[in-house]
Amino acid sequence: MRIFRELWHDEAGVILSAEAVVLGTVGVVGLTAGLSTIASSVNSELQDLAFSIRSLDQSYEIQAQYGCGSYTAGSCFEQEPVEESLAILCDIARKADQDEKEARAEAAKTQRLERQIQKRKAAERRKKAQHDKEAGVETEQAPQNETEQPTEPSTEKAN
Repeated sequence: MRIFRELWHDEAGVILSAEAVVLGTVGVVGLTAGLSTIASSVNSELQDLAFSIRSLDQSYEIQAQYGCGSYTAGSCFEQEPVEESLAILCDIARKADQDEKEARAEAAKTQRLERQIQKRKAAERRKKAQHDKEAGVETEQAPQNETEQPTEPSTEKAN
């Protein structure tokens, strides 16, 4: 019992625990920001690599071969101009960025709508509970937090 009482009155451990929580939080936030920056940098470098590879001229021509009564056909490939293909790559990158921004905006819009729906449901539950209280009808306890959901579905019938 004495050890428990000493531990209970020891405040040095509390300070260390609070410091550990703060340092852990700062570390997680810093790690998240760092990983986001790294992902962005890697994407940028890969895009630069794609542009540099595309800038290489890969055109070729092999002449036909004649000899000893046989013939081998020649072959050739002429690459499209670098400016055109780089413009296509830029359009693809721009479209990918735009699609990503639109997806983020859509996700944010969906989250806002879900929060509004939760707030309206909470307001309706409070209003119904108030109405039932005024009418003298006992009901389930409504959740105090607007985002908190009831643990069991309500079995009451609507009037």
